Parts: sequence; C-alpha cells; structure tokens
Amino acid sequence: MVLRPALVAAALSLIALPARADWLDRAWDGDATARTGAPAITLSHSGVLLVLPEATLAEARAAGVDTQQAVQLFVRRYAQLCSEMLDLDRTHQEVRVTLFTSKPVPLEDATASTQAEILDALKSAGSKKLPRVETLFIVSPEHRDLVIDYVPPRKASCIRPGEPVS
Repeated sequence: MVLRPALVAAALSLIALPARADWLDRAWDGDATARTGAPAITLSHSGVLLVLPEATLAEARAAGVDTQQAVQLFVRRYAQLCSEMLDLDRTHQEVRVTLFTSKPVPLEDATASTQAEILDALKSAGSKKLPRVETLFIVSPEHRDLVIDYVPPRKASCIRPGEPVS
C-alpha cells in the first residue's frame, strides 16, 4: 500500500498536535458560550467561515496550540460532515478558512448604531415587555485568512435527498 505524501503529512500533523485538548472540549460547552459567546461555522463551496470567541483562542494558545492548529482542530471536531457545500466526510488539502473573533461587550460599551439596531430589533419583535440586554457578543470586522488540511474525524453516514435509506 502506497500512501500519498499529502495524507502522510496530514496524519503526522494530527499526531504532532498537543494531546491536551481541554480547551476544545469547552469550546462549545454551554457554560463557556454563556460567558464568552458561541462559535459559528459556515461551510461554502470556497471554504469555511469561522467565528471563534477570543477567549477560546486564548485558552488554546495557553495549552500550546497555535491559531492555525486551533482552527484545524475546531473544524475537525465541530464542522458538519454531511454538506453539499463542502463535503467534510472526505479529506481535503488546503481548505480556505476565514477566521473572525468575537468577544463579550457590555451593552453600554457598544457603538450607538449597534445599540440602535438592538432597540429596533427588540421593538419589532412585538413584545410589550422588552427583555433586559446586558451583554452582547460582538464579532470583530477584522479577519484572518488561513489554509488548513482537513482529515475527517470518522466516516459519516451521509444520505443525499432521494437516496434510499436501508
């Protein structure tokens, strides 16, 4: 059996990553997302759009994981495998990832336009009693473009519409 160099490199990169992944276990944990905000993953034909809380990246760095490795691990663990946009049920080399970060911001520290948008949204919801908003999770407009190699964590059982299910 002859292994392609790209697959060998991808496998070695996974082995070389730090074993301590507590930060990854907590990345989408309910308590963590309540404090720091929830991550978001959007798949497209051209790659992945990823939003990670700044606190998640800081925790990964503290565990000895650089940003590119953190993104690779996060996408591998949490991205949807079965998708018509980007089939993550198979290995991909050089997947483009656009990384944005988010952070909690007290409502009073948000820009006037953001506060106005929130007020308009709450009013349009039709509620007679508006909920109290104390903290927002703001996504920074700055982003970082990364390229990762992706190896699926397991084989999924993807079913396409119209295919028979057994």
